[in-house]
Amino acid sequence: MGGIRGAAQLLEHELNNPSLKEYTQVIIKEADRLQDLMQRLLTPHRAMLPATVNIHEILERVRSLLTAEFPGSLEVRRDYDTSLPELVGDREQLIQAVLNIARNAAQAMNGDGLIVLRTRSLRQVTLAKKRYRLALELKVIDNGPGIPETIRERMFYPLVSGREGGSGLGLTIAQNFVQHHHGTIDCSSRPGETVFTLRLPVEQA
Repeated sequence: MGGIRGAAQLLEHELNNPSLKEYTQVIIKEADRLQDLMQRLLTPHRAMLPATVNIHEILERVRSLLTAEFPGSLEVRRDYDTSLPELVGDREQLIQAVLNIARNAAQAMNGDGLIVLRTRSLRQVTLAKKRYRLALELKVIDNGPGIPETIRERMFYPLVSGREGGSGLGLTIAQNFVQHHHGTIDCSSRPGETVFTLRLPVEQA
């Protein structure tokens, strides 16, 4: 990560076009974020770093990363409930959870398709056997080929991947991070529509 960050900084100094520097800043910021994330993943039983976060700011970050990684034909559409309040959570964990799901979708479509990021509020909902007055529902919807039936029951298990060369860790990490927030994650899939649904409590039980 240090090498990637350093190379991006050197490249930035050589660029005269300010618009191109936006891309080097994405590289630098992502290198810093991933370095921090790896340190935290490698630290056993690491506590969360809770703070007040805005789910839509997190989704905008994911959206910018996707459009940078898959330029061209990938469309990432917003469908936000802007009345949602902020929640207490670990910003980096939430970014990584949503990014892993959305990146899987983009890769399954070879970067050519539609991803919708949708948020809604839920009232009086039970998550992880606890009752909450208010929760948020986040859906990541794509119009790709769907998840193969052979792995649907096991897709959250480590090292299970439907893509050649995939690590099989993306959904496992996403599920772990959602569970750290006392939330739930599930999926429905058919050819032409795959929907990952994350539900996170906004208020304490």
